[in-house]
Amino acid sequence: MEKQGYSYGYTQLFKRLQNVDREMLGRKQRYNRDLWWKALIKQLGLKRLNTNWVHHTTLRYWKAYAENSPPFKDAESTLRKLKRAGFKLAMVSDSDGTQGMKMKRVRKVPFHNLFESVVVAGEDTPRVKPGHEAFRLIAERIGVPPEKCVYIGDNPRTDIKGAKAVGMITVMVKRRGNQGGKPMYKIGALRELPGLLLAIQQAR
Repeated sequence: MEKQGYSYGYTQLFKRLQNVDREMLGRKQRYNRDLWWKALIKQLGLKRLNTNWVHHTTLRYWKAYAENSPPFKDAESTLRKLKRAGFKLAMVSDSDGTQGMKMKRVRKVPFHNLFESVVVAGEDTPRVKPGHEAFRLIAERIGVPPEKCVYIGDNPRTDIKGAKAVGMITVMVKRRGNQGGKPMYKIGALRELPGLLLAIQQAR
């Protein structure tokens, strides 16, 4: 933007972007980061910038996000343990708003091949989570009735609400002070999952 005569400090830009972040995520359907930059530009009172610049910024954003968002430390070991125990593993994730970006990010995870199927809500289905279509689709793809699926998530509204709507057993990983959703089970970390699933099996 400096080349076009605009100059803003990082602190000022970050605070503005945080406001856009809260506004956009409050409207569940607006994940497209192209819209975020346009909203930021409008807030800053700038003239409309080139569309190519906007989308290029989105691609740079997701690249930086992926490089600085490694999987939780207990994710791979837990998934491999579940796989060895004979569980079918699958994933439901929301679209990043840029077509194909979420799958591109998933495929960069070293252990992505442990999942039998991945559904990107909002791309493979009409709606993002908690829309029920993604949860029904993942159950159909792995050939397991929804009521026999165990869905693990950390967002009470999108994960737990959506999975409960189709009858799945719900487990919430308690992170970042997340509350609500009334999941059937709660765990503090993914490494607790194998023991919980064994207990669920024995109780049924």
